[in-house]
Parts: sequence; C-alpha cells; structure tokens
Amino acid sequence: MKSLILTTLIATLPLIAAPAFAADEINVSNGISAAGAPLAAHGVDLVALVNDGNPVEGFASNSATFDGASYYFTTAANREAFEANPAAYLPQHGGFCSFGVSVGKKFDGDPDQYLVADGKLYLFLSAETRAAFLKDVPATSKTADDQWGNIKSIAVSEL
Repeated sequence: MKSLILTTLIATLPLIAAPAFAADEINVSNGISAAGAPLAAHGVDLVALVNDGNPVEGFASNSATFDGASYYFTTAANREAFEANPAAYLPQHGGFCSFGVSVGKKFDGDPDQYLVADGKLYLFLSAETRAAFLKDVPATSKTADDQWGNIKSIAVSEL
C-alpha cells in the first residue's frame, strides 16, 4: 500500500509543482527552489541589482514567487519592495539575454552582464552580447520587444 501511495505521489508531483508560465517564458534554473518554484535570475537579488547596481546573490530565506518563478533577495526589505512592484525589478524578455531575443533566440541571461536603461533591467549572455546591445539601445530593445512577442511561448529547443 505504501508503495502505491508513493508511486501515485511521485507521478502527480509534476502536476502540483508545475510553473504557471508556458514553455520557457521565464529563464529559470533546472529543478525547484525551497518555495516550490524554479529559481529565476540565478538567485541574484533584483532589487539590489536595479537600485544599487550590485549583482549579489539573495537567500532562500528571503524568497518571493511571482508568475511561477522564485526570486531570492538579500534582505526582507528588498523582498517586500519586489512584492510591492515586481514590474520595477523583473528583467525584460523573461530574464533571457535581450540581445539574443532581438535575433530570435533565448540565451541565458547572466545578472553579472546587465543594463538598466529607461527604468528597465536587461540581462545578457556575455560581455559581447551586452556590447552589441549597447551599440543602439533604443533600436535593439524595440527589436527585442517585437521578437519577444513572437517567441515568448516557444520552447528554447524549438528556436
């Protein structure tokens, strides 16, 4: 009987813990965090990143879940600021590399390679993709926004 219950629980766990977003709409780590959702932004405190330009790792004890992804913060105050206004801190394009999105791809967004421009946070795969984005921020960000509408719900493996 115990093995039947355990088998049933294991079989239904993916349904219980399934994220709220569609395939690859948010750049998250494999597995789930202690909050029961996949970890986004590599665990970097987005409030510290946007407000202080400090890409520092947050703590699971100061986590918040938004749109099916878990975010870590260094302090309870930063977590509360995020919870009060997530849009002010969430990276553009689901946390994927914004330059990659501009060319129709979903590359990993590294919080160590970022840009805050016009109140928006952009993440990049590398210093090279960040430099390419910086060549024409208005045009590349518009192209990325347009492309994001096309690729948002498409799995990485299909791009």
